[in-house]
Amino acid sequence: MKDFENSLDTMLEKAFLTISSGVDDAKSYFHTPTVCTFEGQDISARTVVLRDFNEQERVLRFHTDQRSPKISQIKENNNATVHAYDQEEKIQIRLKGSIEVHHQDSVTEKAWENTREMSKECYSVKDSPSKKIDNPVEFDIDKNQIDREMGYENFAVNLFTFQSLEILYLKRAGHRRAIFEWLNNDVKKNWLIP
Repeated sequence: MKDFENSLDTMLEKAFLTISSGVDDAKSYFHTPTVCTFEGQDISARTVVLRDFNEQERVLRFHTDQRSPKISQIKENNNATVHAYDQEEKIQIRLKGSIEVHHQDSVTEKAWENTREMSKECYSVKDSPSKKIDNPVEFDIDKNQIDREMGYENFAVNLFTFQSLEILYLKRAGHRRAIFEWLNNDVKKNWLIP
């Protein structure tokens, strides 16, 4: 998309295209964005894999292990920020919103059905993520001992809905920065000084 940077509408369109590219293109910088959540008074950042993006609803989907400490952290405070920077396009996108955790419901069933077998194996590890261990080899994936049903029991879906999108485009002639804020179905669009 050329010459998108001088219109708020095309800036938003470019942001949505950039996010969408992350779903299927493993080389897209938005395929593995950073999600920041609260861990008590601290901020915790982690890289996730973008599995789906619903532009109309402004929802991004990520998968996680239900046993992970981040699940209880998100349930305590579900506010989050998603961030990615495409160094080739020179575009940074920051999304602010909230995460809804799904576990053993129709959302997780559908996501599990469409998850690659290799990815399903990761949820069959015998203990919870972040547990301190002595020997990492004990937790290597053994295809002969994979229990996919147990994997599904550990599988969770995080749906991140954003109310704010900020895009920054870096260019020599002058950077462009814009913010889009949704309230109900209305969107407020503004330029920002970069």
